[in-house]
Amino acid sequence: MAESKITDINGIGPKTADDLATLGIDSVKALAAAPVELISTLPGFFASRAQRLKQAAAELLGPTKKSAPVRKTTTKTATAKKKADQAKRAAAEKAAEAKKSAAAKKKAGAKKAAEKKAAAKEKLKRAKAKAKAAEKKTAAKAKIKKAKKKTIKKQKAEKKKATARKAAEKEKLKKAKLKEKAAKKKAVAKKKAAKKRASAKKQLAKKKK
Repeated sequence: MAESKITDINGIGPKTADDLATLGIDSVKALAAAPVELISTLPGFFASRAQRLKQAAAELLGPTKKSAPVRKTTTKTATAKKKADQAKRAAAEKAAEAKKSAAAKKKAGAKKAAEKKAAAKEKLKRAKAKAKAAEKKTAAKAKIKKAKKKTIKKQKAEKKKATARKAAEKEKLKKAKLKEKAAKKKAVAKKKAAKKRASAKKQLAKKKK
């Protein structure tokens, strides 16, 4: 009768068989004899699964004659166990390193995000200050413009007032001149009339003689 293969056991495929082989478990007999603790060192293996596979291996072998007790850990399995422990430690170290790297990356990302946020905040602050300064400058310009406009208006009003005053004075002077001229003309006319009367009186006196 042909010896059963380890892959004949339900739950053990080629990949699982290769994993078991790294521990020196390359046959049904070796699986039945291997300690549960050793099998449990493989990734994805738990004590319950290891026990179930051992039982399946024992059932596949069938009843055997009682023989001398087999040592639980042979040199081959001990070496395999050592290798498995080393692999497990290496995996744990790798996982720890990956975790550390991920934490460092996360920290760096958080720092970068905080710096970016601070930069954005500072930029916004500068923009607000700039806008405020521009607003203040615009207000100052508007104030100056208003004051200038007021001054120009005042100057125009004063100029207009001065022009009106000058025109009034000119008109007054003109009237005074006209009045003086009229008075002078009247005086000349009065003088001529008086002279005429005197002449007429003189001629009348001559006629009487």
